[in-house]
Amino acid sequence: MSNDAPDASREDENFRFLDEGVRTTSKGTPWKIVIADDDRDIHLTTRMVLKDFEFQGRGLEFLHAYDGDTACELIKANPDTAILLLDVVMERPDAGLTAVRRIRDELGNRMLRIILRTGQPGHAPEREVVLKYHINDYKSKLELTVDKLYTSLVSALRSFEDLQAIESHRVGLVKVLDAASNMDFRSQNLFVSGLLTQLGTLLGVSREDLLLLIRRRHEDGRDVVMAAVSGRNPVMGAKIEDLLDAEALHYLARVFSSGVPHVGEKHSMFLVPLPDLMDVAVYIGGTRRIDESELELMTVFCRKIVLAYQNFEFVEHARLDQYAEIALLATVTGRAPFLTIPYIASHGRLSRDIAQHMIEQGSLRTSYSRFPELIERAAMFADIGNDSLPSGVLEKPAELTPSEREIVRTHPERGHRLLQELHSTLAVGRVIGLAREIALTHHERFDGTGYPSGLRGRNIPVAGRIVAVANSYTAMTSNRPWRVGFTHEQALAMMQAESKAAFDPEVIDALVAVVDGFRQRKAG
Repeated sequence: MSNDAPDASREDENFRFLDEGVRTTSKGTPWKIVIADDDRDIHLTTRMVLKDFEFQGRGLEFLHAYDGDTACELIKANPDTAILLLDVVMERPDAGLTAVRRIRDELGNRMLRIILRTGQPGHAPEREVVLKYHINDYKSKLELTVDKLYTSLVSALRSFEDLQAIESHRVGLVKVLDAASNMDFRSQNLFVSGLLTQLGTLLGVSREDLLLLIRRRHEDGRDVVMAAVSGRNPVMGAKIEDLLDAEALHYLARVFSSGVPHVGEKHSMFLVPLPDLMDVAVYIGGTRRIDESELELMTVFCRKIVLAYQNFEFVEHARLDQYAEIALLATVTGRAPFLTIPYIASHGRLSRDIAQHMIEQGSLRTSYSRFPELIERAAMFADIGNDSLPSGVLEKPAELTPSEREIVRTHPERGHRLLQELHSTLAVGRVIGLAREIALTHHERFDGTGYPSGLRGRNIPVAGRIVAVANSYTAMTSNRPWRVGFTHEQALAMMQAESKAAFDPEVIDALVAVVDGFRQRKAG
């Protein structure tokens, strides 16, 4: 502590030097150093002896405080400060030690390296201070030579840099674990889109600058690429040539063949080879550079990506196997020649897509997050009651007589009874339960003139309303023994005309959106 404590005319000097003494280099921004001391000469001397200091290609930026409270405010406003050169005795005998306690406990800053400097060691004995306070070095001003100050700063900056790397790894690991728990497996497109979001967060780059390629190499030399591009719909199984220009393709081919990263002015590419003939190429547009720690994290993340994708493939194949078994069961029991596996699967998928669209638009609320998948499977049992109808009625190549229509109108109740028996006999889950409801209600009409129960409006279960629309559209656009299927436009026009009468208007709106979207994607 000096005798010339700061007066009112120097109050602004706490912040006057914020823009002074900054040495920037081509390699990065300077290290921030806070000098907290009530002796003006200490500030000037420290700045002078460290004016040419450089570590890791980065100079120093000095921030100045003349009391403990201001030092704390500077650290709060600049949490990326690397070092605090702190006097013990300033406006109070314990001002420096109080500042240490506030910085560590109140501000929660554990990264900052604190070098305590004192001209009066008797006020704060070294052993006691080091044991009681979270400081990183303790120096007497009388013994602090230029060389010792240099040594202290280099040691503190190395420690600060190591802590930053550890924190970066910690944050990256949290994001990797977060990604593993938040992946959306409802479809491959959503899955890959989720990967891009998570990877962009990990690297701190925009989604639009990322391209992710998961390549499966076959022993016969063929490559199958699952590719996702942000900024537009994810592309699955796309040709790489459609995603990158000729220059980028050239570098990508080199990366794929050599495994050596490419870092250029326009883009960077990295390859992560993995077991089981899999690898991941990450394309980053722009001039973003990836340092070694980020590359390590990206490698870990990509390994998790492929593991998750392999798990996704397993679950998806299992789902499709189960899907086929259910469709086969419904077909075999249906005995109707037009109820083929493609037909049954088609209105199942359409029911799923309608339900998903309604959920996204807010017109359908359900507590079961996988309701679209559930209705997809349950819808395939909608006409299972046809199993017990006379084959001559189902296979008749002409229009049915009134009495034959009455027979057909009994199939909802027949199907419900059959599924009820199945439900009572086997330990089945949600699918059969929902299928019973669908089988019984998918021929009800929105105006109450349907069968078998004459339910009206929202009294018809939503699954029945959705499947009624999906089933009717699929039937109208399919060939029958007595007629040729209608076109998409004809079917939609007829069904829209029956909105509010035969069908729920909200479900019809969803049907139109789903069908139009599908046809646009198919055309484009």
